[in-house]
Amino acid sequence: MKASDIAPRSGWTGNLDGKEVAIFNDGQKLIVLENVCTHRGCQTEWNAAESTWDCPCHGSRYHSDGAVLRGPAPQSLPQLSHSVAADGEIRLT
Repeated sequence: MKASDIAPRSGWTGNLDGKEVAIFNDGQKLIVLENVCTHRGCQTEWNAAESTWDCPCHGSRYHSDGAVLRGPAPQSLPQLSHSVAADGEIRLT
C-alpha cells in the first residue's frame, strides 16, 4: 500500500506486513491503527460519512485517530509505528 493511495481525510483497511490495519490520512500524516476492535476482536470498517471507524459486530465507534467514541469497546484502537519509504510504501516498524 502506498501512502498516495489513501486520499486526504479518508481511511483504508487491509493487511499490511501480515497485520490487519486501519489507516487514516489526516491530510498531513498517516495514522496507522491495529484494526482489531477492543471489545470482541472484530475488524472495523471506515465510515466515510462520519469519518469514524465502526465495528459491525456490536456497534463500537472510534474516532479517526482510534479513540473510542462509543462502546462497548473499553479501549482505543492501538496505534502502530510505521514509516513511509522513499517509494511511498507504508511499512510497519
